[in-house]
Amino acid sequence: MLRSLKLNSEMTTSFCHLFLIGRFELKRAFTTSAPVKNIKQFCADLAKRNLISTSHPPNLSSDDFKIVSTLPDVIYAGFDPTAESLHIGHLLILTNLFRAALHRCHAIALIGGATAHVGDPSGHITDRNIVPGHEIDQYVRKINLQLVRLFNNFTENNVPARKHHLSIVNNSDWHCKMSSIRFLEVCRDFRLGDMLRLGMVKSRMRDGSGLSCTEFLYQILQSYDWYRLSRDYNCHFQIGGNDQLGHFDAGYDYIKRKTGKISASICLPLLTDAQGKKLSKTSKEHSNIWLDERKTSPFTFYQYFRQKPDSVIIPLLKHFSLQTIEEIEEIEREHQANLGKWIAQEKLAEELTKLVHGSNGLKIAKQCSKMLFSDSLSELRKMPTSFIEEQFGTASVQQLFRSRFSTIGELADKVHSGDGSSINKMKTGALKLNGIQFTNPDEVIDFDKICLNGKNITLVCWGKRKYHLIKWIG
Repeated sequence: MLRSLKLNSEMTTSFCHLFLIGRFELKRAFTTSAPVKNIKQFCADLAKRNLISTSHPPNLSSDDFKIVSTLPDVIYAGFDPTAESLHIGHLLILTNLFRAALHRCHAIALIGGATAHVGDPSGHITDRNIVPGHEIDQYVRKINLQLVRLFNNFTENNVPARKHHLSIVNNSDWHCKMSSIRFLEVCRDFRLGDMLRLGMVKSRMRDGSGLSCTEFLYQILQSYDWYRLSRDYNCHFQIGGNDQLGHFDAGYDYIKRKTGKISASICLPLLTDAQGKKLSKTSKEHSNIWLDERKTSPFTFYQYFRQKPDSVIIPLLKHFSLQTIEEIEEIEREHQANLGKWIAQEKLAEELTKLVHGSNGLKIAKQCSKMLFSDSLSELRKMPTSFIEEQFGTASVQQLFRSRFSTIGELADKVHSGDGSSINKMKTGALKLNGIQFTNPDEVIDFDKICLNGKNITLVCWGKRKYHLIKWIG
């Protein structure tokens, strides 16, 4: 059970606060003793993987990352708790934060317990929905535990990482203790002209939707976060999505103004959907791909990466995988020599499922995949209902009342997800129940026919590989 530990920022550097969760250690440190070259090696690794979308300063990679080589080996990334779980958009940031640990850098995950009350306007064309304070507190606790779990899985899979640690910090530690007068004093160091030039601000003003004062001031809060981490943790380097460049710029200027020291940041490519829109918790394509097994089952998570086409799998492998670039190039050669065997897809799906859901989650995902795609449902029909439900996980099991459905078309409408008409897709043969194709939406439901071998469940498949389970009630 988590015990809260209040941190006193006025304590001398001779003290450290230790927060132990199992064998996982969160340590508050004020200096770093690791060699300076580590952060430079980390940046060079990102460049080889085409992970540097942009940076601040813009010339960061010039002269063999000369600017970076002067910085401490401390790196942070921020996560605002606006939902109860992180998603795969966050996973790209997390895997590269863990990559920094592999390069012997001190990695820091900042949870925005305070900034979540405001909401980052980046990437949004209208004001964010307000999340109640008690919900944010719950999200903070859940995401804290999620970060701990993922880092534990990471260290179990990567022996060199066991020598290092991840610090998890909450910006409520300072923002919630700051008076309004103190905040206005912080605001003195920011010029209105610079703030109005931020791309996100200009687009919102230009499009007519406008921008609330709270969202406008978000850039000051995030800049102050980085300043506090530079002061307390000697952290002068940040990574994030490429929609964060304006915030990185503002933070760089604020730290330099306050301390005279330079900082740097790298924007990673954003994950986008088929329409090129940023994947987020509100994205239709992405809404089911969470890092919590209660929201996305290990099977669904595994298949998300296992089904990626050859055209995108190698870039995804370079971006997400924690294997060395040399190991990835070897996988690429093997994949190209055996097209059709899905070698790269299998490697990435296994690695990321093990990272997010652990060894047991990967085992369940592969068992479920084997039953669905290799055994033509013959093995699945023999299994007890409880075992089948366990393989799919609660996130991929939909509970429905029998009494509410009389035709296959009504059922198709309910179990369909994604764009387009369920009826039109059904008529083209896209819907299968227990492996049997249904094309007539007016067909009356025969529950003896659609329930799997007399069990109270139905296996639904849209297209070739998109499966989930119905558990019937009544």
